[in-house]
Amino acid sequence: MAGAATSFRAAALAAALAAVGCSDPLQLGDDLLWTADQEPGDLSQWTANGSGDKRLPSADSMIDVSTEAAHRGHHSIKLVNPADWDNQDEGPELFHAAGALDDAYYSAWFLLPEDYRLDPSMTLIRLRSRDVDGEQLYGGEELQLRSLPVGGYVLQVFSNNAGYLLEPLAEPAPRIAAGRWFQLEARYEPQSSGRLRVWLDGLLSYDLPGRPGAAGAEIVFSVCNVAEGSDPAPTVLFVDDAAVSLSRVGTSGEL
Repeated sequence: MAGAATSFRAAALAAALAAVGCSDPLQLGDDLLWTADQEPGDLSQWTANGSGDKRLPSADSMIDVSTEAAHRGHHSIKLVNPADWDNQDEGPELFHAAGALDDAYYSAWFLLPEDYRLDPSMTLIRLRSRDVDGEQLYGGEELQLRSLPVGGYVLQVFSNNAGYLLEPLAEPAPRIAAGRWFQLEARYEPQSSGRLRVWLDGLLSYDLPGRPGAAGAEIVFSVCNVAEGSDPAPTVLFVDDAAVSLSRVGTSGEL
């Protein structure tokens, strides 16, 4: 059975890579503030000039650039989480300081190569903040996946503010299948109206007004593979074509 599972994962990755790996490069205009397509073969697009960093909570967690799968081009970020923590949500996180932004769009493409049974969920995107030139990261909004008994995942929104926490699921529930690339994009207005809007593959899934504002002036955009437990473990997540923009990127990647 282990050999069959390994073959399935390899086939799923190969199919995802063949479907989009040779697509045209992103066409991005003046509204683009930052992007990372991993094509340099390292994490420099995230971390150059002290603009970001990675967090690895254990020696067996990992963040690296991989050629195993890609949404466009030949590289993506591979995040590996041992997913065997003791009653806490942990996992690798890669972040980039986007600047003091009152209203912007944050997006990336993701691939989960198989159906993981997540406990209780997996965090893929964090929109946090910090004081300008500060180091302490304040909690904020999170985009998460919850696994479904029938396979696949559903997208949910979590706030670290105790007055909000887990948002009720959208209707219809925004579902995601394993083994395919999908795009998440969030429009976050933390300082003005506290509004959060979330698109899954170009379709608006959540429109949440009156959210708590960011504690710090500078927004920090993270992609991560955070989960307390998973079956099987470790969990593997691929991320590609991340962007911060003043207008929607959408699934076409053209601004």
